[in-house]
Amino acid sequence: MSGSRAHIVRHGFLLAAMTVITHAVHAQSAAIEFVDVASSVSLGFRHVSPLTPERHLHLFMGSGVAWLDYDLDQWPDLFFSQGTPFTESTGDRGPQPTDGIFRNRLGSFQDVIRLSGISKTDYSMGTAVGDFNSDGFPDLYVTAYGPNSLFRNNGDGTWSEVQSQPCLRDERFGSACTWFDPDGDGDLDLYVVNYLKLDRHDYPLCSHTEGGVRYPGGCHPRHQQAESDLLLKNNGDGTFSDISRSAGICDDHGSPGLGIAVFDADSDGDVDLYVANDTTNNQLWLNDGTGQFSDDAVLTGLAVNGIGVPEAGMGVAVRDVDGDLQADVFVTNYFNESNTLYRNDGAFFTDVTAEFGLDAPSRQRLAFGTSLFDADNDSWPDLFIANGHVQSYPPELDRYVPFAQLPQLFRNESGRRFQDVSQESGRYFRKPIVGRSSAIADFDRDGRLDIAVQHLNDQAALLHNRSDSHNWISMNLTGVHSNRCAIGATIEIENGPRQMMAFCGGSTGYLACDARTVHFGLANCSDAVDVRVQWPDGTTDHYRARKPATNHQLIQGRGDD
Repeated sequence: MSGSRAHIVRHGFLLAAMTVITHAVHAQSAAIEFVDVASSVSLGFRHVSPLTPERHLHLFMGSGVAWLDYDLDQWPDLFFSQGTPFTESTGDRGPQPTDGIFRNRLGSFQDVIRLSGISKTDYSMGTAVGDFNSDGFPDLYVTAYGPNSLFRNNGDGTWSEVQSQPCLRDERFGSACTWFDPDGDGDLDLYVVNYLKLDRHDYPLCSHTEGGVRYPGGCHPRHQQAESDLLLKNNGDGTFSDISRSAGICDDHGSPGLGIAVFDADSDGDVDLYVANDTTNNQLWLNDGTGQFSDDAVLTGLAVNGIGVPEAGMGVAVRDVDGDLQADVFVTNYFNESNTLYRNDGAFFTDVTAEFGLDAPSRQRLAFGTSLFDADNDSWPDLFIANGHVQSYPPELDRYVPFAQLPQLFRNESGRRFQDVSQESGRYFRKPIVGRSSAIADFDRDGRLDIAVQHLNDQAALLHNRSDSHNWISMNLTGVHSNRCAIGATIEIENGPRQMMAFCGGSTGYLACDARTVHFGLANCSDAVDVRVQWPDGTTDHYRARKPATNHQLIQGRGDD
C-alpha cells in the first residue's frame, strides 16, 4: 500500500470519532458574523475599471488583493492591485489610478502608496508575496494586462521595481502568480499564470444580435487563443532565468489560466502546482523533486468535474476540509456550473461537491474569489465565496442574470458537509456586489480571521470577524535552509482528539495572497498543542506550543527534539 493510501486508512477511524465529538460543538455555536469596517478603519481603496461600449473582456476580470507584513511590525498590511480605464492608444492618457498599499497601524490603516515608490498604472491583476532575495522583507510581484512588475522591498517603507531583466516584465496577459521553491535550493522561484492573447491594437471583439439589435460583449475564451504560462528560476544573485520549456510546463497552445495554488498534492515531500483554467482542463503540475513537472490532472481526477466536463475555473483554495490530514481542493466556476470540491482520497481526487452541499447553492452564481479558513475557530475550515458576473446584460434582453450577486459563506459541519449561513452572517452578505478577489488575515490580532474583498469598479471591503469564537493558535514559520518564507511547508498539529493539517502556501483564491500566518481553530480545547512542521527541503521539526490563543514564531532547526 502506498504511503498516502496508508495515511488515509490510518486516519479513517479517527475521522469518524472526530465527527461525533465535534457535532456537539456546532449544535451550540453562535452564528458567524462579519461586519464591513473598511470606512471606519480608513481603508479607502476603490477599484477603477469602467466598462467600454465594446465590453472589452479584461475590464470585467477585476484585480487582486494581498496581505503582507511589509514593515515587519507583526501587523498585516494590505496591497490592492488596481484597474485602469482602457484605450487602444499607448500615448499620454493623463493621470491614471495606481495600486494601493495600506499600512496597518494597530488595526487601522494609513494609505502609503505615494510614499512607497510604486507607481504602476497598467491594469494590475494578480499578486505574489515572497522574499525573493532572502533579506527578511517580503517583496511583491504583480501581473497585469501590460508588463508585469517585480517590486523589491527596500526595508524602509519604499519599494524599487527590478527592471533589469525582460523576463520579469513579461507583457502577456498575466493573471495569477505565486512564489515557491520547486527545486529545494532555498531560493524562491516564480510561476506566472497567463490568460488569453488580447493585443491592445488587435483586440478580439464579439457581439450578440437579438431582435435585429447588436449587443457587444466579451468573446468566449474557447474562441480565443490562450497563452502559455511562465516559470522563472531564481538564480540566487538577484537574476532570473526563464525555464518554462525545460521544466515541462510550457506548450505551444497554452491554457487560459486564472487561479493557482501551491501544495504537496501527492504527499511525496515536494511542492506541486494546481492551475484552474477557464473552460479547459485544469492542470496539476506534479514535481519530481528536482523542479521538473508533468501534468497529472487527468490521472488524479483534478482536470474536470465528476461527470467529465471541464469548467470555467477562476479561483482555487486548498485545505483539509474533512479532517483526514489530506489537502482537498476547491475551485470556483462560471454561472450555471457548480463550483467544485475535490476530496483528496490519497492516490486520486473525487468530486464531492453535491455530497458536501455545495452544488445547488453555486449554480446561479458566477464565483471568483474564495477562501477556506476557520471563521469561528471550531477547528473546521469554513468557506467564503465572492460572486459577480462578467456580463452586464441590458434590461431589454430579459436575461435574468444579475451582474452584481450575493457573496456566500458556508459553515463546515464537522467535515461532513457545508451549510450556507450567508443570510445570518451579516449585512454584507445580503447586498449584491460584483465580487472578485478575497484574502484572509487577522488584521486586528484578536484571534479571529478577517476577510479583505476586492470588488470590480467599486469600493473594497474589509470584513471584520465578530463571531463568538473558540480557542485558537497561530504560527509564523521562518525557513533557514529552506526558503525563508517557508512556502510549501506542511504543518500538522495534535490537539486533544483532533489532528489538523495546513500548508504554508503561496498565492491563493483568485489573484490573491493570504497573510503568511498559519492559523488553527482549537474549538473548546485549551491544552498545549504539539506541532510538526515538514519544511520544504524535507526536514522535519517538532514543537510544543504551550500557549493557545498565541502567535508562535517557529524557526527551522529550533524545534523541541
